[in-house]
Amino acid sequence: MTIESFIRAMPKVELHLQFEGALPKETLLLIAEQNDIADSLKHFNQWVALLAQPDPRRLDDIVRTVSLWPQLPEDLTRLVYDMGVALAKQNVRYAEVSVNPTLYMEHLTFEQFLAAMNDGRDRVARGWGVQIGWILTIPRDQPRRADDFLRWATGTAAKKGGVIGIGLSGPENVQPANQYERPFRNAVKKGLPRLPLAGDVLGAAGIIEAITNLQPDRIYPGWGAAESPEALKMLDEQQIPLVLGLTHAVKMGYISSYAEYPLRSLLDAGLTVTLASGMPELYQTTLTQEYLAAVEHSGINLDDVIEMGLNGVRASLLPDDEKQTMAAQFTEAYTQLRAEHVSAAAT
Repeated sequence: MTIESFIRAMPKVELHLQFEGALPKETLLLIAEQNDIADSLKHFNQWVALLAQPDPRRLDDIVRTVSLWPQLPEDLTRLVYDMGVALAKQNVRYAEVSVNPTLYMEHLTFEQFLAAMNDGRDRVARGWGVQIGWILTIPRDQPRRADDFLRWATGTAAKKGGVIGIGLSGPENVQPANQYERPFRNAVKKGLPRLPLAGDVLGAAGIIEAITNLQPDRIYPGWGAAESPEALKMLDEQQIPLVLGLTHAVKMGYISSYAEYPLRSLLDAGLTVTLASGMPELYQTTLTQEYLAAVEHSGINLDDVIEMGLNGVRASLLPDDEKQTMAAQFTEAYTQLRAEHVSAAAT
């Protein structure tokens, strides 16, 4: 038994999972066949090839294209269910999933979209014990839609339908964060958590800009924080957790290998750090593989793995009482798994 077997068995929380990047290829192809997508989409086989070997430079194109394939409520329900099964197989107990509803509203209203997503979510909870919360994500290239997203996220259907926050996705250089200051400020007033992507293009400058303008509850991917005393200070003083993706950094070319990721220094800085898979199907990773890569390449030991696992619970948007219950359950499980899987020498 080893740290690897511990990681595979440990209960986990996934805090940044982008729905459009987590759709199983096999399910998408089945839906495409049922909806006759091959007959209506030019170069269909090329898009299928891109799903098999995603080009990091074309992720936005892939997302926009494949999101047109599901056209019926049952399509989305099936996709959510299969995503949930993949999470369950990694022992993920709770996931916060970012989704852009406008990608699916050519055929569905927002209410129909949310009902279909929650049909899948409920089936996953009943069948596999995985709880899912939705984060409605505003694309940075659609600033005029920000108010729509906020209205959807704070409406009655969303409150009853598992919507727990609002996000901001897309490259930071498309629109500055201050373009979204008003809707995010209104989200604060309404008690709605804010989860913008920051650090993906602008590095530390993007993180600082997001903290200054958007009052984030959490930040992903947080690239550049380790090299910026100012960003580290703001994250520490405002107690903003960092959700990190090692494979994301490699795929996007921030680093050439996992060993270059400054995970050790971020942990040593005392920040609340946890790991996420981001877009697992398109990055070709899983949350389990992110933890394994951290141990193999970043000087992370078992205590660090346990701390990051518990940080996932602490940084989640679960109600405080549910956080406490889950943290206690995880702590008990980690203690038992440590005794079963890891020798004293391996820690």
